[in-house]
Amino acid sequence: MKASDKIQYDRYLKGETLPHFRTLSGIEMKEFYQRDDRPHEEPPPGIFPFTRGIHPDMYRSRLWTRRQQSGFGTPEESNQRIHLLLSKGMTGLNIDFDVVTKLGLDPDHPLAEGNVGLVGTSVATLEDMETLFHGIPLDQVSTTLIVNPPYSAIIMAMYLLVARRQNVEASGLIGTIMNCAISQLVGPTYQSGTHFFPLDPTLKIAGDVMEYCIKNIPRWNILNINAYNMRETGINAAQEIAFSFSLVSEYIRHLLVRGMEIDQFGPRIAFFTSAHIDFLEEIAKLRAMRRIWAHLMKDTFHAKNERSCWFRTAIQTSSLPLTAQQPLNNIVRAAIQTLAAVLGGSQSIHTTSYDEAYALPTEESHILSIRTQQVIAYETGVCRSADPLGGSYAIEKLTDEIEERALALMEEIEKRGGFLECFKSQWIEKQINEARYEYARQLEVGEQIQVGVNMERDEDEEVKINIFRQASDMQEKRIRYLREYKESRNGDQVKRALENLYHQVKKNSNRNFFQTILETVDQKATLGEISGTLREAYDFRIHSD
Repeated sequence: MKASDKIQYDRYLKGETLPHFRTLSGIEMKEFYQRDDRPHEEPPPGIFPFTRGIHPDMYRSRLWTRRQQSGFGTPEESNQRIHLLLSKGMTGLNIDFDVVTKLGLDPDHPLAEGNVGLVGTSVATLEDMETLFHGIPLDQVSTTLIVNPPYSAIIMAMYLLVARRQNVEASGLIGTIMNCAISQLVGPTYQSGTHFFPLDPTLKIAGDVMEYCIKNIPRWNILNINAYNMRETGINAAQEIAFSFSLVSEYIRHLLVRGMEIDQFGPRIAFFTSAHIDFLEEIAKLRAMRRIWAHLMKDTFHAKNERSCWFRTAIQTSSLPLTAQQPLNNIVRAAIQTLAAVLGGSQSIHTTSYDEAYALPTEESHILSIRTQQVIAYETGVCRSADPLGGSYAIEKLTDEIEERALALMEEIEKRGGFLECFKSQWIEKQINEARYEYARQLEVGEQIQVGVNMERDEDEEVKINIFRQASDMQEKRIRYLREYKESRNGDQVKRALENLYHQVKKNSNRNFFQTILETVDQKATLGEISGTLREAYDFRIHSD
């Protein structure tokens, strides 16, 4: 027996203990909880403030929507993967676009070099969007478009035009557009430090998209607050709540100033949140979010429609706990995170695949993520009751404590002028940096355990898993396609459409010009051409424009 083996043996023989009893948010857990810790009971599921769920029967009548990230490479490749995943049990689409598309560039732009088709699909034309959704009936599948303003306006226009070509009325479309101008700017997940558009017009165009959808697409969610990206920076559960709810309050006020009424759009605000690895805390977080949201909408914004008070969220299991070391451990982590999302009452779940610590998921890992959700749904029995953890003293008390911390932080943000002011002054960034440092410190010193990283690590082990690899000629193929596309269209029509858009924005900066963007897309202008025209109209330039 080696000396190291004896040390391990002795540790196990004497009995192991946890390094501490705090949650990831720093809440100290008691040895046990009893009725005195939480003497009052929450109303049943489906009753305000919806702590126990927004529907009386929750998953008994309808399971959550199963979504997986569906976007890589070319639109043709993404379409093939979408059809595969739908055939394996995926019930909704998460369409993610590559960084180039999210920055409003075409594949032939000098700044697109090396990023075309990576971590999402490349879409530059209306034809691309049509290819992406070929054979997918848009009135039968819920779609989430993961793209932010101002480019969300162009992508949304493409989606509407594809629906028209499928003879699907706008009233039949179901889904969500991310359309959140700020959350992608927060922390290191901010698109490699680049946005390529000034903030104020970005917020204005986000409002244009929301207003158009409110008036014309009755079943479409107009805004998806991306709490997930903020949480992935390393902040804790209470900060995730406070930052996302303070941010959405800014959008609500913006729409109210536009003359909208709260109940016109309140039921159509959605959230994209994280399920981290702290099982009990994540369940309690979701309960706290429902309760805070219900009171925020009713007490602060005076919503009358009960649906406006429903906190509706899509959850993606967090990537932060996933490790490149011993990656098969990630299967267990993702399953636990998914179970937390279910017990927390999510409306939609994306289970992050175990190999995403390395790259986009392979077909095999993608299917395994779907199967993870199906096992939880159909085999574990946790969906038989609307709220199986309701009444747990520990869960209820933890819900109260997270709510208290989140509300205190929201109050501080409001005192500082609201989320936008805190963002512009870099106060938000300061909070993120401190939280990220603390999380990293805890991992470094072993206060937070990661099995296979700072515990049970084998320095000699070899990682043997299949890794997704993109075609090396991706950008060349897309540039070639774009050249042929431009040669086949009526150049004069495109020029007139772009000039009209420019003058509309330049002369009428306060009017909603989503319809003009829609018409410009219909004339076969590319994403990059429309984005460039908008930048020019706002006197904004990027390097290489």
